[in-house]
Amino acid sequence: MIDLHNKTPDQKNIFPLMEERKIGFSLAFCAGLMNAWTFFHAQTFATVQSGNVIQVGYRLVQGDWVAFWFAFSSIIAFGLGSALCGVLMMVLMREGRNFSNIVLWSECILLFIIAVFAFSNTVPLAFLAVAVSFVAGMQGNAFHKDHGMLYGNVAVTFVVQMAFNFMAQSFFKKSGINGESNLMWAGIFFFVLFGFASGGALGFFCDKYIGNNTSLIITIASLVLITIFSKKTHLNTDPRTGATFV
Repeated sequence: MIDLHNKTPDQKNIFPLMEERKIGFSLAFCAGLMNAWTFFHAQTFATVQSGNVIQVGYRLVQGDWVAFWFAFSSIIAFGLGSALCGVLMMVLMREGRNFSNIVLWSECILLFIIAVFAFSNTVPLAFLAVAVSFVAGMQGNAFHKDHGMLYGNVAVTFVVQMAFNFMAQSFFKKSGINGESNLMWAGIFFFVLFGFASGGALGFFCDKYIGNNTSLIITIASLVLITIFSKKTHLNTDPRTGATFV
């Protein structure tokens, strides 16, 4: 077990940039924005694939084949985005390179292209929603830890579970993982939930009352800021799939 309160110099970056709490919040905020855009314009979810899976079954029974194919396509696009990002990450890690910036810039570029098509009305928004799911799949695969613990910045069922789990544990034991407060861990996961919800709320509000597709612009701007901050610190993400406290 690593003592986080007495870290040696080579352990001081045990939680790299992309695992910081504010980054976990920011990525969840971006995911909320993406969901707001796809749900508002195509009634599909960009990131919450459990919702799309339910839609697939519902639309199938309903006989609404158009809605069925868009929900089904969003699931496949999300999976392909995750798979392609996984290949990219493995190639870069084998070369000893930081994959954070490349994935983030790829997200920004793809979302910018999607936004251009959305504003020009040259491609049906439902098709663009499928493309947004592809981008969401990349983000979900590349960044999946917060403060060294697995979490989800694109699908938050697990986050809800862990937030309430740590809150309940705090009533029985103050210290939890790595000797840190269970309430602190609960706060981290609730913070991610707040980011997801606030991104969704802002996205819906902006697209409905300020300007169509505004949520995409806010998403791109947020990701650019995260990317710039990431490049400034020159820190890698932890490539391990499990939590970093073992």
